[in-house]
Amino acid sequence: MIWMVIFSLFILISLGWCLRSYRRQGLLVGCLIAIIVFGGSSFLYWNLGAYEMSLSTEALNSLPASERSYVIAQAAQDEFLDRNRIADENIVNLFKMALDLDPNQITALGSLGIIAFENKDFANAELYWSHMLSQLPPDSEQAAVISTGVNKAREFLNKANKAKQGKGESEISISLKLARAIPASMENATVFVFARELTGSPKPIVARRLPVSELPTKIIMSNADAIMGGGLFKEQQVEVLARLTLGEASGTQGDWMSERSVQTLKKKNAIELIISPPTD
Repeated sequence: MIWMVIFSLFILISLGWCLRSYRRQGLLVGCLIAIIVFGGSSFLYWNLGAYEMSLSTEALNSLPASERSYVIAQAAQDEFLDRNRIADENIVNLFKMALDLDPNQITALGSLGIIAFENKDFANAELYWSHMLSQLPPDSEQAAVISTGVNKAREFLNKANKAKQGKGESEISISLKLARAIPASMENATVFVFARELTGSPKPIVARRLPVSELPTKIIMSNADAIMGGGLFKEQQVEVLARLTLGEASGTQGDWMSERSVQTLKKKNAIELIISPPTD
């Protein structure tokens, strides 16, 4: 920055003048001047830096959603590449923020696909790359590369699923009940029951929905409830949850939730889920 050059020149000139005018005491005087100038410069640097950052944030927030998504995705990608393609939670969250603003953001889709693939989360790698592929010109070189990635993710996913299937299918008998009576405002709420693997994709592998009016009840979840190529198989480690909501399965504020039940599956399994309000 230009002010650093000016600062250096000022220090040199001051030291020369002090040594010439004050001789032995000149060094001490020059050091005092340097400390004062350095302190003032540091103050300006940090405060102007904060001001510039606030201006940048304001400028970013003023952009249309698609352009803001692009800027965030590019910043996340730069950080991702600077770290030798090692992604932490902050980088992943930036890419997901970009997708929240623009679900078709190609950089975010491609990068999240890479991160998922390298984490052996082949289901999400296929999901992100397939979505990305639908945004690309069919005959482009980039489309050919992404298509290869999609096929490779499917290949590994199929191998993993066959290995699970070889151990035999599983089912879970679930007793569902409420911790207390629901208020009148939630009489039309929906109960979502789902299981997901402890490792790999956070997406549910099986799910069921039912009206709250059917509780208490007992249901049996099996591969008939499978979604997104998932399923229940012996020796699989899963967590099972239930959500009572007025919204969608992804949830809204004020939902009632059960505690998660972690299971290493056998052929037949039985658990109880008690759904409680958020204050419990």
